[in-house]
Amino acid sequence: MNKFYLTALTVTIVAGGAMAQTKSQMPLSQRVKATIDQTPHNFQSARGGVSAIWSDDFSDANNWVLSYEVGAPALNWQIGIGLENTGTYPTAPIQSTTAANGYAMLDSDGFANQSLVEKSYMTTANPIDLSAVDRVVLQFESFYRKWTSEECYIVISTNNTDWPDLTPDSDISALPNVFYAWPDMEVQAVINNPTLVRINISDVAGNAPQVWVRFVWTGTYGYSWFVDDVAIIEQPANDVVLNNSFISHTGNGEEYGCIPSSQLNSSMLMGGEFYNFGYDAQTNIELAMEVFNDQNEVVFSFTDSEPSVATELSVILEGNVNIPALPNGLYRASATVTSSEEQSGLFFGNNTHLRNFTVNDEIYALDGIGQHPDGYQALGSIGTNSFEDGADGLMIFAYYEVSNEMDVHGIEFQLQSTTRAGGAVIVSIHDTTDVRNNVVTNALYQGDIYDITEADTIAGFVRIMFDQPMSLSAGGYYAGVELFSGSNENDIRILNDLTVPQPALASVIYIPADQVYTNGNASAIRLVLDPSLSVGDAGSLRGVSMYPNPSNGIINVTTGSAELHLVEIFNVMGSNVLTTSVNGNGSIDLSGNAPGIYSVRISNGEAFMVQRIVLN
Repeated sequence: MNKFYLTALTVTIVAGGAMAQTKSQMPLSQRVKATIDQTPHNFQSARGGVSAIWSDDFSDANNWVLSYEVGAPALNWQIGIGLENTGTYPTAPIQSTTAANGYAMLDSDGFANQSLVEKSYMTTANPIDLSAVDRVVLQFESFYRKWTSEECYIVISTNNTDWPDLTPDSDISALPNVFYAWPDMEVQAVINNPTLVRINISDVAGNAPQVWVRFVWTGTYGYSWFVDDVAIIEQPANDVVLNNSFISHTGNGEEYGCIPSSQLNSSMLMGGEFYNFGYDAQTNIELAMEVFNDQNEVVFSFTDSEPSVATELSVILEGNVNIPALPNGLYRASATVTSSEEQSGLFFGNNTHLRNFTVNDEIYALDGIGQHPDGYQALGSIGTNSFEDGADGLMIFAYYEVSNEMDVHGIEFQLQSTTRAGGAVIVSIHDTTDVRNNVVTNALYQGDIYDITEADTIAGFVRIMFDQPMSLSAGGYYAGVELFSGSNENDIRILNDLTVPQPALASVIYIPADQVYTNGNASAIRLVLDPSLSVGDAGSLRGVSMYPNPSNGIINVTTGSAELHLVEIFNVMGSNVLTTSVNGNGSIDLSGNAPGIYSVRISNGEAFMVQRIVLN
């Protein structure tokens, strides 16, 4: 399947616009009708123990009618056990609660479409009786990866006939029975696997004697959408959902994963966005956020409150908090929202959100890949095969704010596992004004051409050191990487950290002969501050072996020493599927993961190695 750049890719940067925005300035959905629980603790709490009015686990395909629009390409939903993508850019199967007995999959990636808009439908075969309940919520477990021109809808009907004709650009504001599955989802984004989606369908389905539910996928050149464990439950009276929390050392909204101690300011912007999913108004809502050091001590905190929030409204609370001197190390931020009506109970798990960041003097990183809380990390990638005309000369940038003068000794960037050796890159540092005005040739620093090697693809990153350190004065800068694949012969893809919503312009891309666009996420392009770091550090751990390879799921690890070794397993999308440790020798059980190629990274705190493992 070919991927083509579309003008609807993302928001064009306007010259002279603000460099960044606080979280409270970021636009919220004008028609919030769904809440998405992204984290494992939220997921379990919101699902577990809830009595369903109706449910289906896709163990019987006869419970659904699969169809597609007449005249549109013949792409259809599938229901079965062990379904996998057949396309060029496969998405991992859903890891839902009852995946073992079947699930639904829409595989646009594996469909040989050329240019036509696809419209595929999955509809309940029989009506659902909701006449006894007036407040109802549709929920389902899902996994989805978005390309560009596509949309996922949920449509509710009470007569099995009022099914609107939907396209990726449909305006659903006048269609009360149509809901977005993923409201405001960025292009190139991927959500956690699985994610629990809950949609309030009371206005359409409450007290209705007959209700049909339809899942609609429409688009061109998409990836895949997985659905499982669909249920209709009663809407809770009290359910405050903490959609997101944030902590920004710049005070402008960017959330950096690795912050040099020299760049810490005297305060941080802290806060969160919560949503009232219950049908009763919530009173005395309090957002409390604490930051812990690696000794589990609270080092600073933030608290704010809202007197009352009506049903289906979102609120952002934020403020600048003075912080003490922070020694190098990992810091964990925990945010919790409560109300007078909800301080515990069945749905309280979705009231908490976690954030991690590191203070160090080695790397300045916008992304937080590898250190996000367990279950939070979501990754994508952007590269030479992402856009038409992007094969040679595509540039990817990450923004770095410098508050105190510092020396930069190199640039490091993380590679997606499908990167092929043989391509080439040029790293650079730019003034923000130039980049925002589509001027990418006036680099403050530009390196020589560097050829991507097999060792780079195995290590999963490239670190290019400068001949001489570059001193950056206070201000804003972009670290850039220009990619050359030789007309897509040796494609290069850089990881894109989707875990933390970033303000516009935190990462940007430049498409040759076009212009600069905002990315909306965190490109994994980092500034190297420690001159002792070098390319030679990559893969320097010796005496470690893993076997058998290929494996049926159990991998034996021999380290050659009795010290503790951290083991991290990544799938082909760069997502962490397991983090564990071994003392000396040990075994890793990957039997619960889908067959495919995985990267195993083993480190002892001083050096590491990366090896590819094939699961049969």
